[in-house]
Amino acid sequence: MIGPIYGMPAAHWRQRTADRQNMTPYADLHLHTNHSDGSDRPGRVVERAAAMGFSAVAIADHDTVTGVPEAHNRAHALGMAFLTGVEISASFGHVEVHVLGLGLAIENVDLREGLEAQREARSRRIDQIIDELKRCGIEISRDEIEAPLAGGGALGRVHIARALKDRGITKTVQEGFDRYIRSGRKAFVPKAAMPCSEAIDLIHRAGGLAFLAHPGVGSAVPKLISRLLKMPFDGLEAFHTKHTPAQTKVLLQLAEEHGLLVSGGSDCHGTATKKESDMGTVRLPMEYFEQILKALARNQACKG
Repeated sequence: MIGPIYGMPAAHWRQRTADRQNMTPYADLHLHTNHSDGSDRPGRVVERAAAMGFSAVAIADHDTVTGVPEAHNRAHALGMAFLTGVEISASFGHVEVHVLGLGLAIENVDLREGLEAQREARSRRIDQIIDELKRCGIEISRDEIEAPLAGGGALGRVHIARALKDRGITKTVQEGFDRYIRSGRKAFVPKAAMPCSEAIDLIHRAGGLAFLAHPGVGSAVPKLISRLLKMPFDGLEAFHTKHTPAQTKVLLQLAEEHGLLVSGGSDCHGTATKKESDMGTVRLPMEYFEQILKALARNQACKG
């Protein structure tokens, strides 16, 4: 059984930092693996984070926790702190919203059933996109699309875009989105996602904390933040690769005003969609990580 947290007391962080010159007191709590749309296996993602000096990490694949055990075991071996995680695709009206769950019990039955339903919806969407591509004169198989995905993982449009590139139909992964499968293109199919309130509830039922993921990204979600924060979120992902310093400052102020926790991460997908990895672009100060640990401990004490 994988517990929601593998970590050490704050005093140990400071001692470990003193013992290892390259170890910095920072965390990256938003990393993807090849169990969703990342390029690297979970253990390799953790190894790269350790090599960069991170003290703590969380794997937050899209709609799946199948990569968590491997990552947890590698973090344990490397002496890093680790949080279980998931990034759930949700909807708020007609707007797609991502909900980041941290510190959840991945064996929870409700969580597993909810995520399985999400992955089934993703799979149906892939079949629909394949049909739309056929209408465009492009034949592509499920085997080609699923090749990079680890067993039990969550399929997404990026797997189609990568298959198009591997076939030589496009020169880059991004070109596959731009020409065929992004909104407004001939092979685009809308994503089916659970309501945002349901995603939050699912995370809470699994004993985790729910964060509004990258709320400064895009044009729709930033306009909805005041309405979204009326929902029972536990925190905001204030630090993110695509957030400007000004956005991060505003989000930190919002978190303080609403009494919310703060998270952050690079949202690194390895080299799945581009040549350079985003890991290392965001370093969450450990004070925020420690606050998350304390909140999880309070939750467990209340349930105990």
